[in-house]
Amino acid sequence: MKNILPVALVMGVVSGLLVGGFLNVVNVPVMEWAISLEGIAAEAEAAASGGAGGEEGGIAVSLGMQRIGLVVGLVVVGVLSGAIFTGFYHLVRRATPGWNTWAWATIAGLVGFWAFSLFTQAKFPLNPPGIGEEATLLSRQFFQFLFIVISLISMVGVLLAVKLVNESSTQGFQRFLRYAAVGIAYAAVAVVVFALLPGNPDATPEWVPEALVFMFRTFTLAGHFLLWMTIAGGVAGYLKYQERGIKASEPAATRAMVG
Repeated sequence: MKNILPVALVMGVVSGLLVGGFLNVVNVPVMEWAISLEGIAAEAEAAASGGAGGEEGGIAVSLGMQRIGLVVGLVVVGVLSGAIFTGFYHLVRRATPGWNTWAWATIAGLVGFWAFSLFTQAKFPLNPPGIGEEATLLSRQFFQFLFIVISLISMVGVLLAVKLVNESSTQGFQRFLRYAAVGIAYAAVAVVVFALLPGNPDATPEWVPEALVFMFRTFTLAGHFLLWMTIAGGVAGYLKYQERGIKASEPAATRAMVG
């Protein structure tokens, strides 16, 4: 089996740039909305306390940095996701040896999206600019990182357990019961981790509309899904292309040996 890590890392960069462009189109207007509301809220608070409002230039610079940081951050996430995808792909391939490349890549992408993105954002939903206290930033990042690590390790355990079930001699209903046991064990771990680890302690400010938060989170999740599926499709396409090249060269090599 060819080492897919370099391809997955390259696809991670490509997917990061692609999703960065996508979110700059759909999510930056939402970020602009949030920043403008934050400025209005700051001016209103300053007026109520008799102080001066913030300067508008700072908001513009902040938004520009958000645009650049969005792309850079997603490239980094894409590279990391490519590395994680590689591990999941090999685990899925070994757990289901009779399946094909596209199925392995698709499942690995969906597993990565769930364990790294969707499940994590269910516990630590991403917020637009202006939401969240700086004092809680480090603690939030620590628990989010811990949650991601546990989520990924748990999913590795699931794939290894499925591999053992498929390699066992059990059939029919007994095999189904083993699959069910794996699913129940994972669900129990997920529920316990989700319940015990502290989430985001910062409340959403009153000046932030619910529609704004919903749009930001939905677009972000859509971007993460696109990122994982781009990596999966790119790696699977590369592997199928390599297989086709190898098959095409076999008859020529055979003719040369016969000649």
